[in-house]
Amino acid sequence: MMDKKLESKIENTLLECVEESLNLIRESSKGIFNIQDKNDVIGDNPVTQIDLNSQELIANKIKSNFPNHAILGEEGSVQERVNSSYLWIIDPIDGTKNFINQIPFFCVSIAVMFEGEIIAGAVGLPWEKNSIIYALKDKGVKSNFTQINTQKLQSFPVPGILSFAPTYFNLSYVIKNEFYKNSGELRNLGSAAAEIALVANGNAQLSLSGYAFCWDFAAAWILIKESKKSIFFGNMKKNTWEDVNPWEKYFDRGFYDLKRLKEWRGKFFASNKEIEEFILKNTKPNGRQRTNIIRRLKKYLFLR
Repeated sequence: MMDKKLESKIENTLLECVEESLNLIRESSKGIFNIQDKNDVIGDNPVTQIDLNSQELIANKIKSNFPNHAILGEEGSVQERVNSSYLWIIDPIDGTKNFINQIPFFCVSIAVMFEGEIIAGAVGLPWEKNSIIYALKDKGVKSNFTQINTQKLQSFPVPGILSFAPTYFNLSYVIKNEFYKNSGELRNLGSAAAEIALVANGNAQLSLSGYAFCWDFAAAWILIKESKKSIFFGNMKKNTWEDVNPWEKYFDRGFYDLKRLKEWRGKFFASNKEIEEFILKNTKPNGRQRTNIIRRLKKYLFLR
């Protein structure tokens, strides 16, 4: 169990980082800002100076309060291994393309790990007021805009409650026809962290997410856990869903392997408990075609 004083300090720092970063983003977006690409495909993975400024603000605040804690941010390079029990994982703007195009569906996402276990997380959206969903381990999920849906939930997704899925999800997942018949109101809003957080908050019933990075998922992961809903990691080698924290293995004997965490990519689904079995039964995380005849046969039999 975490020391109460330390827990309170982590909570306060986490919320201050999200709040101040959202304020910085809102104010900075009123002017002209530079946009660059992080890979060779123009527009595929953009970054702005505001992304960098947001991460710097968050990192500086963490360092001032916890000088011995490690930090992994989406932007910039990292040292390969760092000796620390605590690790803060930062996505300074998840949904940068939306932000660039002045669509206010993006978020600031921050998670805190202790010895590989996620112990705190917050996702903040820049709506009329800063809308923040956050959680500490074993303390439940908290929000300043909690949604209580009065529609009757069933054992399958129901129309009228949002379900999130990435573009071309029918190619990147294996999906049975039964899913399409009962998928609810499918949307792709362009921010994995925000979409999963909204499942935790009660605004949506399902989010299929990825292929994405650890900072897209880490904070939202504990929000789902603390809301007592379902979140499963997609093991793409086995083509199965697993109720695990896939980043825990990157902490070993006092060290975080930041290089491997930075390179990690994966998939998740998050959902209401009522439809967990439906998603497990009717979807698989790896929809990529394989030349292996056994793999193709298994896919065929699953779809029947």
